[in-house]
Amino acid sequence: MSEAAPAPGSLHQPKIAAPSYGFGVGPDGAYTRTGQVLAFLAGLWTMVLFFPLLFPGALLYARAEEVFEQDPARARTLMLWSWLSITVAPLFGGALLVGVSLLLR
Repeated sequence: MSEAAPAPGSLHQPKIAAPSYGFGVGPDGAYTRTGQVLAFLAGLWTMVLFFPLLFPGALLYARAEEVFEQDPARARTLMLWSWLSITVAPLFGGALLVGVSLLLR
């Protein structure tokens, strides 16, 4: 009967996951080095393929930076839409342009 009692609070402590800040975003809300490179490449992609979507992407990201401290969840949502507007949406614009050009041939 010389077993030591477990330390208080050491049994069944739930593990708390680190908060997710979004892809390419550090804990302070700024881009990581990888995020900076990917954002630059995505911006070039948008500028070449579908230029008008560059503006909403930039505006959404600027707004995300403003609200990050008060509402990180909202900032992550704005950043997601920013990334979508400069990556996925140009694919649809490019496909539309290719489709129209093929139809007009």
